[in-house]
Amino acid sequence: MVFILGLLSFMFLIKLVISILNYKHSIKGVQDNVKHIYDQEAYEKWLSYYRDQMKFGLISKTFNFVLIFGLLIFKVFGVVESLSMDITGSIYLQTLIFLGIYFVFSSIVEMPFEYYHTFVLEEKYGFNKSTKKTFFMDQLKSFLIVIILIGAGIFGLHALYLAFSDTIILFVVGAWLALSIVMILVFILNTKLFVKLFNKLTPLEESSLKTKIDKLASELGFEIDKISVMDASKRSTKLNAFFSGLGKHRDVVLYDTLIDKMGEEEICAVLGHELSHALNKDTTKMLLGQVLTFGVFAAFIGLLLSWDNLYLAFGLSGIHFGFAVILFSIVVEPISMLIGILTNYVSRVAEYRADKFGAAHVSKEAMIHALEILAKENFSNLNPHPLFEFISYNHPTISKRIESIKNS
Repeated sequence: MVFILGLLSFMFLIKLVISILNYKHSIKGVQDNVKHIYDQEAYEKWLSYYRDQMKFGLISKTFNFVLIFGLLIFKVFGVVESLSMDITGSIYLQTLIFLGIYFVFSSIVEMPFEYYHTFVLEEKYGFNKSTKKTFFMDQLKSFLIVIILIGAGIFGLHALYLAFSDTIILFVVGAWLALSIVMILVFILNTKLFVKLFNKLTPLEESSLKTKIDKLASELGFEIDKISVMDASKRSTKLNAFFSGLGKHRDVVLYDTLIDKMGEEEICAVLGHELSHALNKDTTKMLLGQVLTFGVFAAFIGLLLSWDNLYLAFGLSGIHFGFAVILFSIVVEPISMLIGILTNYVSRVAEYRADKFGAAHVSKEAMIHALEILAKENFSNLNPHPLFEFISYNHPTISKRIESIKNS
């Protein structure tokens, strides 16, 4: 019990200290090569936005920490276990009800924070374009997706555990394979299914932009199956674009906000950047990295399911698969941070390479201008603390990216 509570507290304090360091460093000013991105008025607005985001993040994180700490120390999960056992005699349903109660409770608690962030904080600075109807429909859709997909996943893993509980190594291997397969399927179905559940995708009309995108892809050996415009503006003013698919056949999705804010050359530079990831198989490498990471995660789940006394200490009757999932969410944080340091470094190297690729196949000016627009419109932090960047950033800072392009 002391180990879990200590780990929970340690990670909270670590993230708190790093966030405060990042805030203090970020407001000191910015490098000369990105000073022009924000004029004085925009910079003052960014400072105010970042200050409000910082306060909101500290309050929400502290609240969540106190909540889970309280649930653990007062052995509330033991009460939830008893309640689920009273409802049904099926061990599978007991686990699903146990986690369902926790998930519904967490969702209800978190919703006011999400509502405030969307309709107060983001609204204050002109980023929010979502209506209350869209917000609550998104919440409902997310809730149903989690209930169906995560519920099915928990059911399958629990069945696997019961089948191999006497030989935990077989459960670990089976869980690793199952989680990896599901992750790859979700990746493949992301644009074809999940994105469409929340957004409307409209084919890009015949235009000089479409011609340029097709030409760029063809020159690089790719065939674009579909170029779609996503109605991102109904939720936010922020910009993005992405490719989906594997191999030489790709779908392109452009935020409508990106088309509104960028010129055709800048958009092509962004897509050239993304095509570099495809040519260098960065996405495939990322998926393989996730598969290896899931192997580590599965091993820790197996370890938690072998630690009998841990469950008794928190008021449960014995090893409980549902509570193991909650414990895993706590134990995995420091592991994820350590793995993230490595994967983020690899990602930053790939981003430098992709920037130079986009610049080489369109132009340095277009690539740099595209990055400047993205930074300005998305209100990027132009001067994060080096430690925060080292731990959390999977992209280099805008200043470093621009410097790298100029020196290429």
